Amino acid sequence: MIGVIAAVVAVIVLLPIILETLSGQGITNVQISLSKVQVIPNESNKTTSLQVTFALLNPTDKALTTSRIEYELFANDTSLGNGTVSYQDIPLNGRPQLYPENTIFIPSMFLVEPSKVTPEMYEKLTDSKSAEHTTWSVRGEAQIDSAFTTLPKQFEASIPQS
Repeated sequence: MIGVIAAVVAVIVLLPIILETLSGQGITNVQISLSKVQVIPNESNKTTSLQVTFALLNPTDKALTTSRIEYELFANDTSLGNGTVSYQDIPLNGRPQLYPENTIFIPSMFLVEPSKVTPEMYEKLTDSKSAEHTTWSVRGEAQIDSAFTTLPKQFEASIPQS
């Protein structure tokens, strides 16, 4: 009889916590922004890479992580192509941790292919002074993970010209 009462009390106390965790409530509150874009020229093979840095803010009281960020990068409203940061092959405890009430920064290397942008845009990206006066924006989707749930989070962000 005591065991049954204890089980009923446990269900009453734990059921709301379990349902909240399984529903993914709070995961969609994660805020994703574009922190910075840094041009990294490579003189040896005539390519340019960009280090795109995302800032992820977890306003919830639960520890979360991310397994993947897929995005399209724009410079002055011109698409430079698509990029991906993936941690899917890494165990959950090795992925970037989104601690409660904290912001983390996730870098992504983005190779600019000269054939996919206009010569004028490529020239502007390789010139460090011109690149500083570029409006960077990004649109994409991140997979946000909790202990029991993975949900997609759509985002758009930009960094205005300096």
